[in-house]
Amino acid sequence: MKKFLTVLLAGIMLLSLVACDGGGKAVTITQVCDDDDTMSATVTVGYKDGTTPSETNSDEAELINEEKDFSVEFYLYFDNGLDYFVDDAKEKKTYKEVKYSGFDGYMYQYDDYEYEICLYLDEKDDYDVYLFAYVAPNSELIDTETTDMEALFNQEDVQNILNSVKYEGIVNSSK
Repeated sequence: MKKFLTVLLAGIMLLSLVACDGGGKAVTITQVCDDDDTMSATVTVGYKDGTTPSETNSDEAELINEEKDFSVEFYLYFDNGLDYFVDDAKEKKTYKEVKYSGFDGYMYQYDDYEYEICLYLDEKDDYDVYLFAYVAPNSELIDTETTDMEALFNQEDVQNILNSVKYEGIVNSSK
């Protein structure tokens, strides 16, 4: 019953996003807190024609644009403190603080072919809600010597996707 309500809520939010944005496309991601299954959080992420969702689950989504050779994977995450992620990220040369869709976070070049972005969305009780995004080339046959990762990351379509995040908040439901 709880999963049905979560899916129903996500569908309603997706329809309202499409209605408000004049037909824009979006994926919805909902995460139920592992330690307190009465809490869930939902985000929607918009995208334009040419980009398509792939492997969308309730708590993760991937958007792929084959023509512009990028993919953006999203994971919504509840935790009682991700200080270890932030501490690890701060040690990277490419670490910087960012703001997307009004949410503070950080980013760094995770490896030769991928950027990690972490946005802090909310907190409730002892739990924080984070959205992780990983931006990478779509091609599995990437040549890290010739791929300009910074140019790929800074593409207008990638930046628009990161700036389209709409957080719906934490929902409390009874078990």
